[in-house]
Amino acid sequence: VYNFPLILGSIVMILRSIVGTFSYPIDNSAEIWRPELNWIGLTNWIPLFLCFFSFQNYLKTTDQRATVSKVLIASSIPILFSGLSQYFFNLYGPFQIFNGLIIWFQRSPDSLSSYGQGLTSVFSNQNYAGSWLTLIWPFCLSNFLINQKKKNKLKTRVIFCICILFTMCIVLTHSRGAILSLIISLPIVLGKSSIYFLAPIIILIFLIIFLNLIPSYELNGFINKIIPNDLFLKLNEMIFNFPKSPRFIIWGNTINFLTQKPFFGWGAATFPILYSYISNLEIYHTHNLFLELSLAYGLVTSILVFSTIIILIINSYSVIFRNQGSKTLGNYAWWTATFIFFVGQMYDVVYYDLRISISSWIMLAALRSIIIEKNSKEI
Repeated sequence: VYNFPLILGSIVMILRSIVGTFSYPIDNSAEIWRPELNWIGLTNWIPLFLCFFSFQNYLKTTDQRATVSKVLIASSIPILFSGLSQYFFNLYGPFQIFNGLIIWFQRSPDSLSSYGQGLTSVFSNQNYAGSWLTLIWPFCLSNFLINQKKKNKLKTRVIFCICILFTMCIVLTHSRGAILSLIISLPIVLGKSSIYFLAPIIILIFLIIFLNLIPSYELNGFINKIIPNDLFLKLNEMIFNFPKSPRFIIWGNTINFLTQKPFFGWGAATFPILYSYISNLEIYHTHNLFLELSLAYGLVTSILVFSTIIILIINSYSVIFRNQGSKTLGNYAWWTATFIFFVGQMYDVVYYDLRISISSWIMLAALRSIIIEKNSKEI
């Protein structure tokens, strides 16, 4: 039920690429766009569909999923320290070993002027770093609670420190989406008990924002020492000016493009060209993964892929949160990580970073495995 729509979507994408091999969907675009981009674009999807099918073999049991979650946490430790060294100690690199075989590169503040001054670590900008960290964050939280229940003091203290580092790095990315994902994930993993400490945090954030609106140089200066100015401006825009967000304009224009070629789209990587025709702005993607895939390969493909993902998330929710045998902190973390990631792709697209896209399909494969495990127990 989950594999077939993805296989059918792959066939439609391949057919669309074949049809578009010898044609240019946009007039006078031969110098900046090539039909081969349709085939290159397939690498972001079809190989990962195959990964989704095969990853399930390594996520069948609770123990296997627990091991994978610990690997994801451990693999993120270097990212935490590299990000903190970048933010506080101005260490950027690039550093290389083995005669350039391995290069560790981080951006300097000068190269991030258009994005703000947030932590990026090894990613291209703050949103990518924030997305990765919030993808792993639910596993940190669940592992902390699991070890706390087992009364393993050493492991509890270690994972608590890791949780603090994750939280710090997520905030330092200055990414609104990452901070929002951090807050949303807490009540999902922790349940109703989280309201007692989550509510004061939310109230404090709103209080600080309102206080900064008071025209006082001393007060504003003090608040800016607590919250970096570019982060404050982003939070202020998200709360008070969200309806005026440029994303709404981008989404509206994307929908207009889709009405012209709804079924099979315009072709991969055509959005920047289309948008440049109606404005002088350089916008590289649609800030919505559903619209992104629709514009490239059509609504048929996008509906097949995303309906599968949505059904999988809904069905796994019923299994994990309503089935007594599946109500475990580990399963909560898998569902939370998947949910906040794909919700995040509806207002920003970081999927095309291979590290992130592979991890997202690992999450989906885990949810599918949880459903299969529950069904096998019932049989």
